[in-house]
Amino acid sequence: MSIEINDKGGYHCSNCDMYLHKECAESPSEINHPSHTRHPLTLLTHGAPDDSHINSCRLCGGKFRRLIYHCFQCEFSLDPACARNSPPLSVDHPKGHEHELTLMPRLILFTCNACGMVGDRYPYVFPQCDFMIHKDCIYLPRVININRHHHRVSRTYFLGLRNWVCEVCRLKIDGKYGAYSCWKCPQYAVHSRCATREDVWDGEELEDEPEEEMEDVEPFKVVGENLINHFTHDEHNLEFKEGGGEESMPCRACVLPIFLDSFYSCVECDFILHEACANLPRKKRHVLHNTPLTLQTRIPHHKLCKGVFRCSACKEFSSGFSYIGCGIQLDVRCGSITEPFVHQGHPHPLFFTLPDPKTCGSCGIWQYKVLNCIECDFPLCFGCATLPYLVRNQKHDRHPLTLCFGEKASTGQYWCDICETRLNPNKYFYTCEDCATTLHVHCVHIEGLLHVKPGDKLSYFGYGFEMVLGNRINRPRCESCYELCQNFEGFSEAVARCEVDTDAEQMPRLVRLSF
Repeated sequence: MSIEINDKGGYHCSNCDMYLHKECAESPSEINHPSHTRHPLTLLTHGAPDDSHINSCRLCGGKFRRLIYHCFQCEFSLDPACARNSPPLSVDHPKGHEHELTLMPRLILFTCNACGMVGDRYPYVFPQCDFMIHKDCIYLPRVININRHHHRVSRTYFLGLRNWVCEVCRLKIDGKYGAYSCWKCPQYAVHSRCATREDVWDGEELEDEPEEEMEDVEPFKVVGENLINHFTHDEHNLEFKEGGGEESMPCRACVLPIFLDSFYSCVECDFILHEACANLPRKKRHVLHNTPLTLQTRIPHHKLCKGVFRCSACKEFSSGFSYIGCGIQLDVRCGSITEPFVHQGHPHPLFFTLPDPKTCGSCGIWQYKVLNCIECDFPLCFGCATLPYLVRNQKHDRHPLTLCFGEKASTGQYWCDICETRLNPNKYFYTCEDCATTLHVHCVHIEGLLHVKPGDKLSYFGYGFEMVLGNRINRPRCESCYELCQNFEGFSEAVARCEVDTDAEQMPRLVRLSF
């Protein structure tokens, strides 16, 4: 047998190709543990004995792997981590409770006074107060910021008896137990476990820290009547105009056409912003990140992809503005989503409750991040939630197309006028009532390139491209699969995008064409 220390500080057996942490490999064969003082515990290397009904650690409840410490007489077992780190028999932590707490070494059902959740083992107690708590809940922070609220929230062991609803998961809170609440907003409360989730809380304890309101810097200065100077284009002033004057011009922030919306346009160049985009806050909290996001106009450099970024929420590529935080970048439409989110296609408000994968009720695609309806359990992905309600299409340019949110009672057959295949009327689609036209959403929007502005130059894996509007009546044939491309967007160097075999985790496939 050849056993050696590997470069990660553990042990490796070359004969068995087996790795062990240093502390696991050096675990003693027998220990005495304060949680089980009657007998010593023996180290077993292949899990619990076959005739044992124990399959989880007595202290933490975690499932066993190979190494465990076991008492054959009492059927008592611990995993190595709990065996090494014995829980203290008492805890004196005034921020957790004003009295010293004592460990109750029993398998016992209890409701934790701090989080309101049921535990089944080893609580810390103070009987005179009828107080029981999980070990981890003793050290819950007292005052924190969460991404769902613009004020700090504070921990309390008793909310009061009323109909409380958690502002994160949207489930009921039992006011007899602990939670977090806002002293400025009397109706606002969050479950202790929801408030301290990694995706909700930034991990900072703010007790005794002076409260500082998030800096609210105006995105523009008013310099005259209907005239502003915007921080994204401070070299020139922008003039306010009512809707209807620049239908086809794309907004520099969201990269969608102006259409009939009011807008600001530069008095000296072609820079243009929707009125709503001009008013976007420079910094904001968002449900998808635990720290505030900052509005950026420049696209961060990426060695494989230049000129565009991929939105962390909807997965669309964009050449517009973005909200950026640590490890996250959102296009401005996804970055503007707040709770409750009201969508034209659904009768109830939507919420981002958990990062729980679901099948989107619109596109039918399995998505990791979805907005949920609490009343009817309807999920909607960020891509469908931010689809533009009004669009124009090169093939159908006589009238604007309107987003239809599905016709549940429809029994007829629908066909897409672009790809000439059947269309599911129960899903979202675009329609023109004047022309009785119906079109797939992904045929109207070149999937993945909805927010890339014509004229923008981008680079992908060393190839340079320029986005231009396709103007061919006939769709080109893909060199890779030899099929007609269902969608065609023209590029410099005669490149088109084919829908076939697109990897959802990469940029839409770009292939050279044979003409």
